[in-house]
Order: sequence, then C-alpha cells, then structure tokens
Amino acid sequence: MFTIIIPTHERPQLLQRTLESLLAQTCQDFKLVIVSDTATYLPPYNHLAQFAGRFDYVLRCSGRPGPAPSRDMGQAIADGEYIIFLDDDDTFDPDHLAKLKARLEIDRPELLFCDLQVQFENRAVSPPELLGPTHKVSIADVTDDSVYVRNRIPNSCIAYRRDVLQGVTNNPDMIIYEDWDFLLNVLNGRTLTHLATDGVVIHKTEPDAPQNMRRGNSNEGLVVQVMLELYQRYPARNMETRLARQALLAGADLHYDLSYF
Repeated sequence: MFTIIIPTHERPQLLQRTLESLLAQTCQDFKLVIVSDTATYLPPYNHLAQFAGRFDYVLRCSGRPGPAPSRDMGQAIADGEYIIFLDDDDTFDPDHLAKLKARLEIDRPELLFCDLQVQFENRAVSPPELLGPTHKVSIADVTDDSVYVRNRIPNSCIAYRRDVLQGVTNNPDMIIYEDWDFLLNVLNGRTLTHLATDGVVIHKTEPDAPQNMRRGNSNEGLVVQVMLELYQRYPARNMETRLARQALLAGADLHYDLSYF
C-alpha cells in the first residue's frame, strides 16, 4: 500500500524516534526508504533489522544537503500505491496508517491529507524534553484554491497516489518552501481530499531556540521573495484566489501588483 520516504540529515536520535513510531503502527502494509545526505553516523541497524525485507537505506553522496534531492531519490525507487514523505523529526500515532489505508481503499483519491498535532520540545537535552501537551490542529478548511495562496499542509500529512507523481520532482534550488512548490506542481488539475484524523505529530522547538532544526525559521528573509516566485510560477486559478494572495501580502504591509498572477 505505502512507501514511506524519509530524508535525513545528521539527526540519528530523531530518526530513531521516527522509526519507532513506524514500528508501532497497527498497519504494517508499507515499505520504507531512508535517504541520508551524510555518512557521519552509522545507520540505525537495530531499528532497521525489524523492517527486514521492507526497507532501503540510501546514502546520497552527490548534490548539496537538503531534503529535496533526497525525496527525489527515494521517489525514484518507491513502488507503493501511495507515497508519504515523512520528515525525520516527525512521528505517527500507532493507528495512523491503518486509518489512512481504510480511507484510501474506498475510492483511491489522488491526494489525501489529514489533520495534525504539534509537540514542542527542547532539543538541547538528549533525548529531547517534551514541553507541554500536544496541540491538535485541524486543517479541514484547506481547499485546492487556498493552497495557491499559502500552504498549511505539512509534508508528513499528505499521501500521494504514486501515479500522480509521474514526472514530478522537487526543485533542488529552493532553500525553503520546496514542499509547497512540489504540492502545487502535483495539484495542477487535481483535487485534495481531507481525512479528519490527526495521527501525524509535528515535533518543533521554539522558533528562537538554537536547536531549532527547521530551515524556515532561519531563512525568514527569503519568505516574501520565494512566495512571489511561487505566485508567478503557479498563477491563481481564479480571481478570488488572486485577491486572496493580494490580501495576504497587504496584511503584512506588503503591496505588490499581482494582476497577472
């Protein structure tokens, strides 16, 4: 049913936690592809042994570090009906894949996305210290058009039917929002389907913490530039979406003429 692709970069302890959440799945109908862009630590052999015959661990020795080319390499060898790109610091609740599979078997939607939980943690200690309870986040109001304005769907929350990814790759030149670019590329002419389950746990540190590993917080100066590039690359599908883009930027006191995109 699933191929789960995990790009990873020098975070062995977080990767092991992610693998433990996969080992705990009540649905084991998946293969695993882990793509590491560095060889600075040994693969988690003890965990991988428990996926015997169901995993590939790939060392990517070319190209610059980052998840985009690693996801592409994983996608090239994926053979599941559905593909999930799981970040190496996120986890799934034990029944998450079972709920996805039950929904997917009904009518094989092209892109299925779900709600999520956010867990803040302190990564200055080992293992990370959880900071309070998880926060449930519903993104049920996300629509095809709204993704053309901003992306609120974490990468780990989407199951892509493999045939819709034919010929679609990540942009290796993007420092941020490459997942948004990828989703817009896939979404062209297709429809998102929402599943009301929140079995994806997005683990975060506080935005100003030095241990924050997420690139978006360290590249805030690129946000507007990259948004405008995406707006130009993927023109609004209707006037309502175009106006929503304009309003989003105006809300941040940014005024651009988006008449043509």
